Amino acid sequence: MKKSIFGGTDILIDDRNATTLSGMVDDPSLTADADGQKYLRAGTLLTSNKDFANTDDGSAVLTPTTDASKAQGILRNDYNIVEGAQPASIIVAGTVNIKRMDDETAKLYTAALQTALKPVLPKVTFITRD
Repeated sequence: MKKSIFGGTDILIDDRNATTLSGMVDDPSLTADADGQKYLRAGTLLTSNKDFANTDDGSAVLTPTTDASKAQGILRNDYNIVEGAQPASIIVAGTVNIKRMDDETAKLYTAALQTALKPVLPKVTFITRD
């Protein structure tokens, strides 16, 4: 069963044993869907040109990455970015359930990707449970 928060899927298993940070997210390359909306999906790997964990002035905008070595966090929920950068919850530690991600995002989390994420997000664990 997918747990929903604010109309989107929450991929984090246990809030008390996790660390999430607030950050701004955007993807200028994302095109709108048939309804004119632009969604970044829960589970999207994010990076920034700054160390977002140590930048609290809003200048570090996180964008999607497929390069695990550059990941700074994982998007916790789905976010609509049709109006540009939006504040979001970014997972930097905790247990993430891949089965709660949409199918397109979930299939990116291969064993190889999970292994590659260990050095950059060592406190994130992945499970696949219904």
